[in-house]
Amino acid sequence: MATLAGQRAQFTWALNQYNLTEDPETRVKFARRMAKYIAAAPTNGFSISEVTTGQSYPAEVDHFVNDPSVSEEPGITEEQAVKTLRDSVDTTDVVRVGEGTGVVYGYGYRCCLDRIKIGSTNTDTVERIAQQINTSTPDKPVLFVEIRTDRCRSLERAIQATLETRGRKITGGGVEWFKAGREDVLAIYQFVSRS
Repeated sequence: MATLAGQRAQFTWALNQYNLTEDPETRVKFARRMAKYIAAAPTNGFSISEVTTGQSYPAEVDHFVNDPSVSEEPGITEEQAVKTLRDSVDTTDVVRVGEGTGVVYGYGYRCCLDRIKIGSTNTDTVERIAQQINTSTPDKPVLFVEIRTDRCRSLERAIQATLETRGRKITGGGVEWFKAGREDVLAIYQFVSRS
């Protein structure tokens, strides 16, 4: 029986594989696999949005969704997909704090420890980070901090705004990257949570 976590992991795995290559044939192969998981969502009792977690995916995937042959595409089991995604992000040194249904996270790369991306999710943090891995990723992402909260977007904005006010926003590298570390994020979290 299909699980939502497994279906999301399979879709994210295919999206990740698509993003990690520039080879057109390989991209088509993984676009077809994403289409396979999207097409199977209703049959498995899930909405497409639940399986994709609202994540945008390449437009070419839509060309294959109604193609009956995508169901024959080789895939990866739910268990394999979950394991592959778990292994794609280093979580050996993460600091977890707070309580709530959402997560504000900070991740970066060992090759540039003074850079951190601040984001938020209402789904699995590692899965969300794995969705962002592509050919320009310098090495394996490292999850540094995970803050559970029921005010996910507010906390994310507060941390980002504070870092931006301090002149720590990195321009040209995406809107959520900052010249900061885990300690900076935790200090801001502790300050705003006392208010």
